[in-house]
This record gives sequence, C-alpha cells and structure tokens, in this order.
Amino acid sequence: MVEFMVMIIFFSLLLGAAWVDRRTMTIPDYFPAFIFLLALRSPFLGVGAPFGVKVISVLSVSLPMLLCTVAIPGAFGGGDIKLMAACGAFLGWERNLLAMFFAVLGGGGFGLWLLARKQAKPKDHFPFGPFLCMGLMISALWGESILKWYLSWLP
Repeated sequence: MVEFMVMIIFFSLLLGAAWVDRRTMTIPDYFPAFIFLLALRSPFLGVGAPFGVKVISVLSVSLPMLLCTVAIPGAFGGGDIKLMAACGAFLGWERNLLAMFFAVLGGGGFGLWLLARKQAKPKDHFPFGPFLCMGLMISALWGESILKWYLSWLP
C-alpha cells in the first residue's frame, strides 16, 4: 500500500511537470525537488533504488544531458536535466536510462512528425519534458520487465 501511494505521488509530480512544460517550456524547480525528496525517503519506505546506487543514478542521464547542452546550446533545458537527475535517484540508473530511451523515441518521432507536416523548422524547439515524463512512467511501470526481456536477448 505504501509503495502504491509513493508511486501515485511520483506520477502526479510527473504529470504536473509535463503539463507545465507543455504550456511554458520550463519545468519549475519544485517538481525535481519533490521527486528528489521522495527518492531520499523511498528506501525507508521499501521502494525506490538503494541509497548507494543513487549517486550513479543521479548522474546516469543528467550528466550526458548537461554535456550535450554545453556542446549544443539549447539542446536540453535545465529543468529537463534536473528532472532526470531527481528521477535517477528515485528509479535507479537502469530505469532512468530506459526512460531516456523512450523519451528520445517519443520526442524524436514527434519532431519528425512536426517537420513532415511543416509545422516546425529544423532549429525550432519544443518541450521535451512531456516525453521525459512519458518515458519515466513507462519505465516505472514496466521497466523491470522490459529490461529482463532485453537482457534475455543478449548472449
């Protein structure tokens, strides 16, 4: 029951972040902050990644996103980077990477769709937070099963 309530709070924060980002192209700091607080409390509640894994998990996606943004200004917003850092602390690095994979698929497909319909130019920006949140929800719900399936194909 406790795990269910923690996940409801996590999903509510993700939905809020996606909704705000879609409207304003910013993710306010309070969304990642609350998710990070939830991640710090979750091992004591019996859910989430173990504390020792959290440091690696925080950097697993957010550091490459930050480096990409330094190399290509505007590639990702600061809110996207902070959201993935906080969610890494909550989900663990494996599920965080999986979430980023789904977000890139969704966001890339949406970008291609906008280009094909001539509703955007190649240099235009669109909010990536909703795709991150979608990937995070998929990863939180089915990440373990997806990872087991994927790893079963490796020799």
